Amino acid sequence: MTKTLIAAALALSALPVLAADKGLPADQIVAAIQAAVASQPGQVKDVEVDHKRNNRVEVEVEIVTADGKERKVRIDPATRQVIQ
Repeated sequence: MTKTLIAAALALSALPVLAADKGLPADQIVAAIQAAVASQPGQVKDVEVDHKRNNRVEVEVEIVTADGKERKVRIDPATRQVIQ
């Protein structure tokens, strides 16, 4: 799992959109991924940064559980708390 987090952080930090004013630093994204996996163990399939109308930012982490089910976990990157 550590390799997955490192790969995700490197891939995400290279995206120009994250360097823009609507993006997030890679360390906040990695922390959000860790919080999501702590709340829902499994393999990370996808990560998305969502910008809400109320100026909130959420990180949506799609996780594949041990039994093969896909779960989406939404994290507030500022607090590292599960939103959904």
